[in-house]
Amino acid sequence: MIIGLPSVTTKRKPEHSRLEAYTCYMFLRKILSTFYKINILSFLLIYANAGYGTEQRPTYYQEGYYEDEKSYKKKGIAAKIDRLAQRFPVLGKFYKQPPNSPNNNESGQDFNYNRMSNSVISNSIEYKITADDLALNERYSDKTRIQNINLQAYDQTQPVDISIHHEKNKIYLCDIGRSVVQIFDINGTLEHVINGKMMSKFQPTAIAVAFDGTLILASHFNHCLHMYLPNDTQNQSNCYSYKQFKLGTEGHQIHQFYNPAGITIDKSDGYLYVCDRGNYRIQVITPDGLCERIIELYLNDKKKYPLDPVRIALQPNSEHIVCIIGAGDAICFIPKYTNGAIQVDPLCIVDANGLGLENASGLAVDNHDRIFIADTGHHRIVICTPDGCFLTSFGMEGDGLGQLKRPCGLDVTNDGAIVVTDSGNKRIQLFGLARKQTSVENNPSKENSNINNQFFPAEEFDLAATL
Repeated sequence: MIIGLPSVTTKRKPEHSRLEAYTCYMFLRKILSTFYKINILSFLLIYANAGYGTEQRPTYYQEGYYEDEKSYKKKGIAAKIDRLAQRFPVLGKFYKQPPNSPNNNESGQDFNYNRMSNSVISNSIEYKITADDLALNERYSDKTRIQNINLQAYDQTQPVDISIHHEKNKIYLCDIGRSVVQIFDINGTLEHVINGKMMSKFQPTAIAVAFDGTLILASHFNHCLHMYLPNDTQNQSNCYSYKQFKLGTEGHQIHQFYNPAGITIDKSDGYLYVCDRGNYRIQVITPDGLCERIIELYLNDKKKYPLDPVRIALQPNSEHIVCIIGAGDAICFIPKYTNGAIQVDPLCIVDANGLGLENASGLAVDNHDRIFIADTGHHRIVICTPDGCFLTSFGMEGDGLGQLKRPCGLDVTNDGAIVVTDSGNKRIQLFGLARKQTSVENNPSKENSNINNQFFPAEEFDLAATL
């Protein structure tokens, strides 16, 4: 003992305490190691079974529905464990998700719909098939009325959605791979490109254009929307200048979104309908940016499973909402002015050979309320009557004229032509053009270096924070 210093007695921890701590450490290490091995194995399996350009790649899966989603996922051990628990339910015994996660809800994807054709129809309006309906297949299969718009062949090019500005007959294309929006005229001439830092960070996955040229974009990965409002100073030399606004934030309350999917704008009143997929609901937003109604979707069953809307379109005559739901294998009808929770009956579209929808990721309605569906998994376009009965389909897998590879978004022009994002072939295809084509335009579009891609300084605000 040293004089002047107090004696210090150190108690050694019992051996059994050290053994328990070491055992806990090894147990946690083993669990984390198992998680990482499973994650790597699942990634390799997905990569092996979904080669881009040679094999069919599913558009919809548990964590999203875009090919390059892995680049935009949240990082961190908590996010990895959360995703693994979603992919392998058995791991849920060892890990409990956060209480606010929408994945705590029972998903309607855990059960199988009744696969009988037209077994349940929510839209009760009786429809009589016309001669025009019977001639649709001939019109859209006529190669003299098909036009290709080949996109620039970048490795990242991945067109996923499209919208027609009907007043000016312009095509607005959403490319998630390059994170840009391209604007074409109906003949395929590229007129403008919306890009930049804001757009690259936003990663747009859905698009809709209002009658006045207002552009709405949704981001599945950033859980919000962006609005591009045409500037009052637009002129012939610069007809694409915008003010930019942000709508909503990530969350589960009003004016918040979680994995927003398809969007559409009502031509009659300018209201915006958003498939708030991760929250199992549709938000109806006024032209002023305020959420007026929320439509929550549930299966018409005793258990009332929540259903997630994927793509959406409006029928102007019957005033119904049409939605692709779940895994993209069924649709449902919803009265347009629904407010609150509603139970719906999934309707599986089946052709004469018993082939249904697989990973459908595009939806549109024409002026006659007929329904057009991009059947992504089967590389075709399906056409239905306004009440959801199968009429015809066209297209097959391939890269030739009129052939498709993983078609995604689509829209219908005022004269009935169908504009499709042929994602796997990195092009846009127009079917059933009103005028006969003397020669098919297959030249890649070139971006004009003289096009002014600069906008006025963007004004960004958070809608939820201003209310």
